[in-house]
Amino acid sequence: MLALYVEAPFAVFRTFTAGWYRPTATFLTPSAAYGLVLNVAGIESRLREGEAGHDGKTPATLTRAGLPCVELAVGVPEFLVRRGRVVPCEEDSVFPRVQTAFQQLHNYPVGASGAERAESTKGNKYNITPVRREYLSGLRAVIALRGNDELADRVRRGLAGEFNSARYGIPFLGDNAFLPDRMELLDAPGPVRWFERITADAGVGVRERTARLTVLIDRANLSRTTTALFAPQPHASVDPPALAWNSINPPGDDAPVEHAGRPNRKKKA
Repeated sequence: MLALYVEAPFAVFRTFTAGWYRPTATFLTPSAAYGLVLNVAGIESRLREGEAGHDGKTPATLTRAGLPCVELAVGVPEFLVRRGRVVPCEEDSVFPRVQTAFQQLHNYPVGASGAERAESTKGNKYNITPVRREYLSGLRAVIALRGNDELADRVRRGLAGEFNSARYGIPFLGDNAFLPDRMELLDAPGPVRWFERITADAGVGVRERTARLTVLIDRANLSRTTTALFAPQPHASVDPPALAWNSINPPGDDAPVEHAGRPNRKKKA
């Protein structure tokens, strides 16, 4: 098992919403953790318009086929990492806090709404709406990986800077203005409060800090995006429990994928 410690002053993990209120998940989602791991490993996950495999019907970047499969778990560490050493955390809460920023959204409205302001703005966007955007502060997380030794090796090499020359962009946490302060490998990850899936037969009653987290995103068809209810363990442990592991199995095809951590799937005749 590979354990990656991540620390950032700010982060955001948007749910699929639009409008004046933009919420965030309350913790690092498995899907965002997977994207961060791919970035560190130097694996391009985006399929742009015009590239082979893009249907050309969706005016957006899709997910590249044939990405590596892996099992992944996320959790809140009850410690800090400083200069490669694990030190106790003295804060009252190890969980990130949800903060709110308010902005003005300027646009050209559809229809006649606000048309009386058009002349006074001299051609500028004359519809102004207050927008609420949530984000997280004080994020610390541990990402655990297993089941793909090639991907784990690429993460180690990526943290050493081996793929910097060919990397597109830099690692970030949900917004390209929110960069991590630290990313370090851990020899032993504990104590960590791992986020476990809440199942119908768990019989554990109400769990504190229950949240719906995205596991795998399908950008071509959001109805196929996978989410689940999670809650942190009541007590920390070193190894993730069984319900904390998430199988990340992106779709595949015959197209070759650079640096993929698994063989490409072949279509049946």
